[in-house]
Amino acid sequence: MNETKKNIFLLSFILILANLVQSDELLFAQLERAIVDDGNIVLTASADVQCNATCLNSSTCEVKANFCYIEGECYSENETRSNSSLTCLQCLPEKNQTSWSMKPSCLPNSICSNLTLLLQNVCHNKNMILDFHVNHEAAITKYYDFQGCNQKDRQCQAGFFFNDTNPQPLVCCPGFFCPEGQRCMIPCRRGAYCPSPLTPSNGICVAPVSKCPQHQMKDYEYYGCGGSAKESYCPARSYCKSPAERQACVNDSSYCPMGVDKELSCPPGFTCIDGVARRTRLLVKVVITVLCVVLGLTICAVLFQWLALKKKLFGQHGIIDPPGVSDYFRVRLNHHKTSQHIQLHIHLNRAKLRNVTRFNSELNEGFTGRIGAGKITALMGGSGCGKSSLLETIHGRRRLQRDGYITFAEYEPLSSELTDYIGYVPQADIMHNDLTVFETVYYSARARRLNDPSRVIKNDVCFVLQKLGLQIMHNNLTKNLSGGQRKRVNVAMEVAACPKVLLLDEPTSGLDTASCDDLFDLLELIKYSAAGPVTIITVIHQPSQELFEKIDDIFFLTPLCCLAYQGPRHQAKEFLKQKLFEDLNRCPTPRHNDCDTCFIMLTKAQEHIENHFVEDERVHQPLTTYPILKRIFLPFFYVLSRCVRQIYIRGAIVEALYLLAYFVLGTCIGYLFENAQQDECDIKSLPTIYFLLSLAFGILTCISSQRLFGVEITDQTFERESRNYYHPFQYWLAKSLVDIIRLVLYPLLFLSMMYIEIVPRGSFAYYLAILVLLSFVCSGIGQLASVIFSRTEYAYLAGTIVALLSCLLSGFSPPKADLGRMGFITTISFSRHVQNSLFHHETSLYVTNGTDRTYIWSVQIESLRKHYSFEDNEHPYLWLLCIGLFLRLLTLLFLYGKSEYRSKFRFHVTHAVPFLTSLFSCRQCRKRSPARAYAKPQQLQIFSYQQAYRNIF
Repeated sequence: MNETKKNIFLLSFILILANLVQSDELLFAQLERAIVDDGNIVLTASADVQCNATCLNSSTCEVKANFCYIEGECYSENETRSNSSLTCLQCLPEKNQTSWSMKPSCLPNSICSNLTLLLQNVCHNKNMILDFHVNHEAAITKYYDFQGCNQKDRQCQAGFFFNDTNPQPLVCCPGFFCPEGQRCMIPCRRGAYCPSPLTPSNGICVAPVSKCPQHQMKDYEYYGCGGSAKESYCPARSYCKSPAERQACVNDSSYCPMGVDKELSCPPGFTCIDGVARRTRLLVKVVITVLCVVLGLTICAVLFQWLALKKKLFGQHGIIDPPGVSDYFRVRLNHHKTSQHIQLHIHLNRAKLRNVTRFNSELNEGFTGRIGAGKITALMGGSGCGKSSLLETIHGRRRLQRDGYITFAEYEPLSSELTDYIGYVPQADIMHNDLTVFETVYYSARARRLNDPSRVIKNDVCFVLQKLGLQIMHNNLTKNLSGGQRKRVNVAMEVAACPKVLLLDEPTSGLDTASCDDLFDLLELIKYSAAGPVTIITVIHQPSQELFEKIDDIFFLTPLCCLAYQGPRHQAKEFLKQKLFEDLNRCPTPRHNDCDTCFIMLTKAQEHIENHFVEDERVHQPLTTYPILKRIFLPFFYVLSRCVRQIYIRGAIVEALYLLAYFVLGTCIGYLFENAQQDECDIKSLPTIYFLLSLAFGILTCISSQRLFGVEITDQTFERESRNYYHPFQYWLAKSLVDIIRLVLYPLLFLSMMYIEIVPRGSFAYYLAILVLLSFVCSGIGQLASVIFSRTEYAYLAGTIVALLSCLLSGFSPPKADLGRMGFITTISFSRHVQNSLFHHETSLYVTNGTDRTYIWSVQIESLRKHYSFEDNEHPYLWLLCIGLFLRLLTLLFLYGKSEYRSKFRFHVTHAVPFLTSLFSCRQCRKRSPARAYAKPQQLQIFSYQQAYRNIF
C-alpha cells in the first residue's frame, strides 16, 4: 500500500503540473482521486464534475457503452488517438473505458514466444548492444539508423520495433528494450526489469517506479506507449527471475534491494517486511546494548577500585608467619657460613669514563680498585665529577673507553648471568602511575624472584614497605604520592627483588632525616643478612654525620674526575689531608661533619689529577640462573597480568571513552550513507564509503594504539624494567596479547552502527574481519610511532600523518592510473587494500562473478574497477597481514634498541648509531682550556686483561 500511495502521489503531481501548463480546467477538475486496478494506475471522474460530455451519463457520470472517456475527451469504439492509423493507442470499451488500450495490430503476438522469429528481430551488433548498456544516450546518437528510420513517418520510436513484413510498429517484447532510432530489440540483462506493454495514463506511460533518474516515466509519443525504451533496474521490494517478470518480495526471511534476480536472506538482527530490511528496532537495541555494556563495565571497574583503594574492603596485605620473610631480610647469625653464599666483588682496572666533560682521558689513567661485598660503599664528590656516570658504567648502562674494564667477579657488566643479581635505583623516581604502592613493589619483585613462593614475596614486600615507613600506603596509587614517598617506593622496588648487588643513585634526595635513617637501617640489615653479603653502592650528597658513620667504604672523586681516595670511611679524612696538602697549614679547618670536611678538602685541590690506586685480585664466583622455561614464561605471565590490570581496570574510564568514540564515529559515517544500497541503482558511492571508513578508522586507531607502549616509553618505566625484569620480546608479546581485545572490540563497535545504517549486501562477519585486519595494521603504525618518538605529541603527529598519507595515496583520488610511475606506492597503502577487498566482495554479490556481463550491474562494476584499478591479483588480505607484521617487527626492534636488557649484542647495536656519528663528525670530544695546567699523573701498574670493549671499539 505504501508503494501504491507513492505512485498515486507522483502521478497526481505530474498531471497537476501538466494541466496547469495546458490550462485545461475540465481535466484538472476531474483529477481528484486515483485507484489501482491490477497494478495499473487509472483516473476516475470526480462526483462533483458536471457530466456534460456526450459520452457520459448526465445523472451518474458513467461512460456510455461503446465509448471511452479518456483525458477529458470522448472516443467511440475502435477510434485511435488523434485519428491516426499508425498510432497504437485505441479505444476498446470492452477492455477499458477510461484509459487507452493497445491496438491488436501493434502487439507482437507470436514473435515474442517463437524463438526463431524472436531472433530475427533482435539486434545482432554486439558492440552496439554493449554501448547501449554502457551509455544509452550516447549510443542513440552513435547508432541511429537514419536509413531504416524515416523521420517523416515518425518511425523507430522508442519502445517499438519493426518487422519487414509488417509496416505497423510492434510493441517491444517483454524482457527486451527498444531504443530510439533502432528497428530491432536489445535483450535486457539479469537483474533488470523490462515490462511490455507500458500502461498509458493521462499523457504518460506508466513504468516501474524507480529512483533512478534515467528510468523515469515518459510522455506519449506518436505511436503511444509501447514496451520498454530503456533497460530498467528491477525495482526494490521485488525480484525479477527474468527481465520479463517481476515478483513481490513477501517472504519475511528475505529482502529485495534494487536490481536482484532472487530474494536475499534477511541480515541477522534485521526485520524484513515487504522486501525491505528494516533496522529501526535493531538501531535502538544496538545503542542500548552498547551503552549498557560500556557503562556497566566501567562502573564495575570504578566501583572495584573505590572499594579496594578508598574503602579498603579487600586487597590489604600483611606479613603472615609462617612463612614470614625470606633470609634476605633476616639478621645473620654467627653460625651462618659466608662461603656458602654468593659474593660479587666489583673490580675496576684503568676504568676510563666516557662522555664526562671533566674526564681527561690523556692525563687520567682511570680508576683501579675494588668494591667489596657485604659493605655499604658511597661514591662521593662535588657536582659534575662523574659519580652517577661511574655508577651507570658499573651497572652497564654506559661504555668505558678503551684499555679498561669493570667486572663483577669474572663477569662483565653486560653478562646475562648478572641479570638476576643486580638491582639499580635510578636518580629519577620511575614507576607506573596507575599501580598502587604494593602492586608496584610486588610486580617488580615477582618478575625477578622466579623461584620464591608468592606468599614469601608478599611478606617481603610488606616488610620493606614497613621498614621504609610506607606501611599505611599499600593501596595508594603512586601518582598520588609525595616526592619523598615516591623516592622510598623507588628504593623498595629494587630492595624487594633481593639483588646481590644494589646500586643506588642519590637515594636520600628529597627524604627527611627520619626517612634517611629508615633507609640506611634497611641497607645495614641486608648488606650482610642471613642470605649472605650484598654489594651496596650508593651515590650520596652531604649526608649527616650519623648517616656518614653508617657508610663502610668511600670512593671520593676530585673535581677533575680522579679517584682521590678509596677505602674505609674512618680513614678517608686523614688520607686526603696527607695526600692533597703538602703544607698541612693550608688544610681547611675541620668541620663538625667529617663528610663536609672531606668535601672542602677536595674543592681546595682543583688541580689534583692523581688516582688512588689499590691492587686487587679477582675472586672466582660461579653464578646460577633460573631454568629456561621459568625464564621464558614466568616474567611474560607477570607482565601480562599487570597489563590487564592497568589497561582494563585502572584505565577503565579511558577505555570507555575510546569505545564510545569508535561507536560515534561509525555512526556518523553510516548516517552519511544511510540506506544507500537498498533503493539506489548507482553503486559509485561504494569506493567513497570504503575510503572514508579506512580514513576515519585508521586515524583514530593510529592515535588510540599509541597508549600500549607510548606511556611506558615516555615515563621510562620500560627502560627501567628491561634492565632486569624481562627480555623486550617478552614485554612486546605480553602487551600484544593484551591488545588483542582492542583489535576486535574497536572494529566491532565502529561497524555495529555503520553496517546497520548502510545495509550492504556483504555479511557483517566479512566486514568485521576486514576491519580487524585494518586495526591490525593501523595499531602497528601507532605502536611504532610511540616507540620511535619519546614525546607524545611527536608520536601522535607522526601516526596521524602516516595514516593520512596512506589514505591519500591509496589510488582513490587521484586514481592509481594518474599516479604514473608512483603508482607502486599504493601497494603499501592499507587504505588501498581495504577498499579493494571490500569492493571485490561487495560487488561479487551483485553479479555471479566479476567477469559476468549478463547482469545489469556489470557495467558499473567494470567501470569502477577500471577507474580505481582494482585488480584481482593485488592480494589485499596478504598485504594487510604482511604490513601489520612488518610494523610489529620494527616496533620490536626499536623496543630492543631502547631497552637496557643485559646483553652485549643489544648494547653495541644500541650505541652503533652514536658511535658511527662520532666517527663521521670528526670532532673532538671536548675542548679544553689551554690555560689550565695539569699535573702529570703517577705511572700506574697495568694488568693484562681481556674485555669485550676492545673487540668492538
